[in-house]
Amino acid sequence: MAGGMKNWDRRALSLWSLFLAAVFFVALLVFSTEALRNVTIDLTEAKVFTLSDGTREVLANVREPVTLRYFVSDDLVEQSPALKDYGRSVQELLERYVELSNGRVKLEIIHPEPFSPEEDRAVGFGLHGVPITQAGNLGYFGLAGTNTTDDLDVISFFSPQRERFLEYDLSRLVQNLANPKKKKVGFVSSLPIDADPIKRYRPWQVVEQMKQFFEVQRITLEDPVPEDIDVLMVVHPRDMDETDRYYIDQHIMRGGKALIFVDPYSEEATRGNAMQRQPPDDGSDLKQLFEAYGIVYDKKKVLGDRKGAQRVSAGRDSLGRPVITDYLAWITMTGGQINRGDVVTSDLEQITLAASGFISKAKDATYEMQPLLVSSREAMAIDVAKVVKDPEPAKLLQDFKASGEPFIVAARITGTFKSAFPDGPPKDKIREDIAAARLKKGESVPDAQKHLKAGIKPASMIVVADTDMLVDRFWVRSQDFFGQRVDVPIANNADFLSNAVDNMAGTAALIGLRSRGVTTRPFHRVEDMRREAELRYRSTEQALLEQLKGIETKLKDIQTKETAEGKTVILSSGQKEAVEKFRRESIAIRKELRSVQLALRQDIDRLDATLKAINIGLMPAIVVIFALILGIVRRRNAQRHRADALAAS
Repeated sequence: MAGGMKNWDRRALSLWSLFLAAVFFVALLVFSTEALRNVTIDLTEAKVFTLSDGTREVLANVREPVTLRYFVSDDLVEQSPALKDYGRSVQELLERYVELSNGRVKLEIIHPEPFSPEEDRAVGFGLHGVPITQAGNLGYFGLAGTNTTDDLDVISFFSPQRERFLEYDLSRLVQNLANPKKKKVGFVSSLPIDADPIKRYRPWQVVEQMKQFFEVQRITLEDPVPEDIDVLMVVHPRDMDETDRYYIDQHIMRGGKALIFVDPYSEEATRGNAMQRQPPDDGSDLKQLFEAYGIVYDKKKVLGDRKGAQRVSAGRDSLGRPVITDYLAWITMTGGQINRGDVVTSDLEQITLAASGFISKAKDATYEMQPLLVSSREAMAIDVAKVVKDPEPAKLLQDFKASGEPFIVAARITGTFKSAFPDGPPKDKIREDIAAARLKKGESVPDAQKHLKAGIKPASMIVVADTDMLVDRFWVRSQDFFGQRVDVPIANNADFLSNAVDNMAGTAALIGLRSRGVTTRPFHRVEDMRREAELRYRSTEQALLEQLKGIETKLKDIQTKETAEGKTVILSSGQKEAVEKFRRESIAIRKELRSVQLALRQDIDRLDATLKAINIGLMPAIVVIFALILGIVRRRNAQRHRADALAAS
């Protein structure tokens, strides 16, 4: 009876244990779902699901509600597995934004159908639709954001090519809606970028384009740079006095953002000087500031690039024939010469330069330099004197010797710098007299700013060693279109400036955002197998095409005779045998092609089955084996305990 009770107690205990384990599991699941809702672990190599500190800062500073409307057409994303995965990533990232904003960012997910009110809303917001059916129905995959004052900012289409910059694009959109006031850009320039007499005082197109998005104003540097300037743009700083340079320096010491364009030789300035019968341009520099900050730049050298050299007319030869040759100092940058990893240059395809310089980082400098535009390795430094007056492109080409190293033309520079004026502001009697006269007239004079010997916070600069890239004639071609002049861009020079200003005008959090790793991880082994089979397939296909070509040539030689009914082709027995032989060979080769493709699929399917077996079956198998081993060990331990108990009794 006691043994029966003991067995019943064990069974009851086992049942209660299973019941309590199930209850505990459900309770733990409910608790973890609620308590750990916002806890995530990113196990990807590139940390593609981890939001940067900059984005967190942007979301934490949102004060007014921002509504994001995510338009995604189901029919569109269903057509492409890659687009479907990307759409899911976009939605998950947007939901993460909502969580981190403490409810100040609201998300609406809209699935527009053709000819529906939702599609009308997408069109009204300016989203870009793409055809998804032969009937012309459109699909949408974009985002429209609004704030409480009805300001609008959109991402017209989430292109997978910009997946690396998805976080930046979303954070920038939220930042713009949370702070809708136009950013202010102040510029100082020795070139007539805002009023050019050669163009009848019409601003350069880069400035006109910039004015569409920013509040742009000229700064004379008679007074310090106003503190409400978001970006200071300095273009070809020639004839600056010490106080001018001091004001620029102090703007940077305050953590200000600056775009600086210097040039060892300005083609545009020389052009203007020639009209006024003045000597050629002698270049621009901010030597005192650059040396203090650790930026190396020599205005006596221009860049020559054999790979990117533009074709120009170089006069005529001894026989009077026109000479067309490469001009090393005029460069077109494409491909790897444009940094695809920085948001400023990521979407640019082509940049044109004219007699540009180059910059580098001093050995003891501590700031961070991110190149944006770099030459090829087939480049060298050329004395500026060789391009200033009557350059000889053929002679430059003849004397060319590649350095084997790339030269940096434009770079993003970030860091905390020491002032180029450690002893304080320079004495300027003229400015002091002007300020005194203004005060006597009752005019306001800005209060003197506190001198800073070093930066109080990190500053951001983009330094470009060329100014001619901003000139219309180097990146725009005028064409006649039905009697009207149309300017057609041939390079992305204006886009470079707009992107740079847009990025620099943002918060430090946005400027700090970089491209992210992509979520698409290719199956390299599968791709190698496909390429190998493709190579075999193409070689076999080429052999077939060659045989087809030979047969067609032979068939053209077949003689015909005309009859009353028309042309009749008469084949000899040898020709019939040749045609029949071709048909047999064609069938055999097509079978071979099918066998190659079948072998490809078999190899890939075999690899797929192996991976599935490992991923799906390995872990359960390990658990089963572990359970069996544990059961055997426990059984042996129980037998040992019973044996010990019997021995003791």
